[in-house]
Amino acid sequence: MSKKMVKNNKKKLSKKMTLAIKIVKSKKSGFYTFENKIISDEEVKIFFIKK
Repeated sequence: MSKKMVKNNKKKLSKKMTLAIKIVKSKKSGFYTFENKIISDEEVKIFFIKK
């Protein structure tokens, strides 16, 4: 039975990852570029904070 419990714990630790794409304007050239990153759900709000 201990093997089954170990398998269940591993499933709970998996995180949902999201591809986030943000449009950023360059300060030097003035052109718009895309910034993409694969992040977890907790980091989504931090990624979209305006810099």
